[in-house]
Formats: sequence, C-alpha cells, structure tokens
Amino acid sequence: MSDLITETLNNAAKRVKSRLAELALTADTPSETQIERCNQDRQIQAFFEENALALYEHWTALYSRSLRVTDLFERTFSVLFAPQTTVSDVRVVADYCFSLFLQQVLQSEDHGTHLLHAQLEPKALSLSLMRPFAADGRLRLASLEMTREGEAAVITFLNGHNLNAEDGEFVDDLETAIDILCLSPDIKVGVLRGGEVTHPKYAGKRVFCSGINLKKLHSGEISYAGFLIGREMACLNKLIHGVTYPTPNLVSRAVKPWIAVVDTFAIGGGMQMVLACDYVIAETGSYASLPAAKEGIIPGVSNLRLTAATTERFAKRVILHGEQIYAGAAYSDYIFDQVVTSQELDGALADAVELMAAPAVPANKRMISLSKEPLSAFRHYMASFCTEQVIRMYSRDVREKTGKFAQKAKLG
Repeated sequence: MSDLITETLNNAAKRVKSRLAELALTADTPSETQIERCNQDRQIQAFFEENALALYEHWTALYSRSLRVTDLFERTFSVLFAPQTTVSDVRVVADYCFSLFLQQVLQSEDHGTHLLHAQLEPKALSLSLMRPFAADGRLRLASLEMTREGEAAVITFLNGHNLNAEDGEFVDDLETAIDILCLSPDIKVGVLRGGEVTHPKYAGKRVFCSGINLKKLHSGEISYAGFLIGREMACLNKLIHGVTYPTPNLVSRAVKPWIAVVDTFAIGGGMQMVLACDYVIAETGSYASLPAAKEGIIPGVSNLRLTAATTERFAKRVILHGEQIYAGAAYSDYIFDQVVTSQELDGALADAVELMAAPAVPANKRMISLSKEPLSAFRHYMASFCTEQVIRMYSRDVREKTGKFAQKAKLG
C-alpha cells in the first residue's frame, strides 16, 4: 500500500479518534444513547464508509494475509481509541463502530468473500491437536469431548452445570473440534450430542443445548466480535461449508456431513446448530425452539436458514411467535429427520452414520449448500446482521430480560 494511502488513513483515523473523544461516551452513558449518538454522527459514519475497505486491504496486505474477526476488532479498536483505553471503558461504542466496519467489508464482494474464507481456515490450536487426536481417537476440552467411533467422531457437550448453554469457551472448543474432525481423513461423519446435565429438573438426562448463556450475556462476558459474530462466521459456518486447507495448486475445503442427536431439547443456539446439520435424530418428546425474539436478540443465521428450509410462515411462527416444535408433531419433519424412543437412539445413530458415510455425500452436500446457502447469500445476510444484532444486544429490553434471568439463576 502506498505511503500516500497510508498517510490518508492515518489522518482520517486521527480525526475520528478525536471525534469519539469529543463525544465523551463512557460506560456510564446509557448504551442506547451511545449507539444513537454514533449512529447520528456523520463524521463517524463517513469514516467507515470511506475508509473501511482500505483499512481491510492494508491489514490483510491486499488479501495475502488472513485475519479472524477478533483480530480485526483489535485493530479497529486501536484505530479508534487512545492506547490507555480498555475495551471495558468503551465496550458499546467499540462494538457498534466495529459493526460499521464489518458492514462495509461484507457488503463488498471481494473484501467480504476474503473475510469469510479466512473465517473458514482452521485455528492454530486445532492443527496442533490433530496428531494427538489421530493417535488417541479422543479429545477432551473444557466444554466438550470428541471420540472416534468407527467412521464417525462424536462431539459430546459437557456444560452440564448450565444445561449445555453456550458461552465463549464453548464456541471456541466446538470450533476446535470441528476443525479437527473435518481435517481428519479417516473420519467421514460428525455427530453433535449433548451430555448429561445436573439441573434438578433434568438431572441425569442428556440435554442437547439450551442456547446462549443469558447470565453471561447480561454480565458482559459474551463478546460481540468473538461470540455473536465469530460464532456465525466461523464455528457454525464450518458445519455447512467445511474447513479450508491448502493444496499444491489451490485452496480446498474439507466438507463433512453432520448428524445432530437431540435429547430433551435444542433451544436457541442449540436449534441453530440443528439447522446447520444434515441429519437430525430426535428423542420422542424432545423439542426445538428459537426464543431469541422473546429474549430480544436475533437468532443468528436462523432467519435465513429456517426460511430457506421451510416456509416463511413456519419461520415466523418459530422465530416471531416463539412456537416450540415437538418431535413427531405436525410439521416437525421440517426440523427432525427421525424420531425414536430414548432406547432406540443409539441404533438410529449407527444407521444414520452408515447412511451419511457414503462416498458421494460430501459432494452432494456441497451442491445443496451452493443452491440453498452459497457464501454470497450468507455474506449479504451477515452484512445486515452485524449492525442489527449489536443494536439489539445493547437495547434496554434485552438488558432487563437478561437481568431478570440472571437474578433468577442466582436465586436458584
């Protein structure tokens, strides 16, 4: 990048940094007010409209370097705020401004596609754990365990103390397991299943996933860049589009079919995972739901995926009305491919693995994904999602709802 362009970017960065300092938006300012002032400030908006793409090109050395969303957040933060500023000091403004940066990048076909491809690359940690998993057939992380079982690898969620709820550690661990599974040549099929939980109501039972940890969302322990954006663009997107890896002449993607085994329920993020899988087995009496609208946020990419897989009316019933879809009930075959008793689950899973391990499955999955959710469609969705979600994340109603949940959880 030429010195002139670099100087132009530096001067623009100084101006927007000065403008943000003038606004004096701190953690004591109501979050809605912080976002509203940034949204109405023409200088802040113009900075990203005019400079976001040039910044992305500069940071990636004209697409020759891959950066994860969290890396881009750190770089954007350093542009906008003084060195002594911490994220906790300006979290709302930092997240909102980063959403403006992401929106510009994702609206551009070249820049946005490069970013999505970067998110599909395996993490360094994943690559370092490939050999131990190949040798032992087992991987134990804080939030999950992955074991090789014939041609499949079964990922079992271990956040049993909170109904297998999702947090940053859970998503990071899941992406690690997905990377390893997709890049393991002897593994043909991936399986997602919840482990046993300790909640008094469900003690000793398996639960698939209860979605985002609302207590941590309220306390600020759920990050916008790493969780709400990174989860969609990396972890869950890899379930559909696979993991990229270099070959002698080009970059390829390792795509594997995924089976979800739903015990008890798949709520929120749990149902989002189900929608990204290729075969879903449900225990009789279990259900799936997307209560994000009730909670006040957007249920990830479910608005796109559920509408594409079903009908607009059905998607509205689930997302806007909060309807729970019980296995075996009318229209439940939109979500569940097979409904069996708890005693039949293991046998049904073995049959499904045999079915999905067929050699032609990955190629046909790629073609279905190309038809139903190409990366271009995902990119367009995320370009709007990134700003819509940050506004919802910091809205008053979400803070109140998550606060009530946190208080209820504290009281037991």
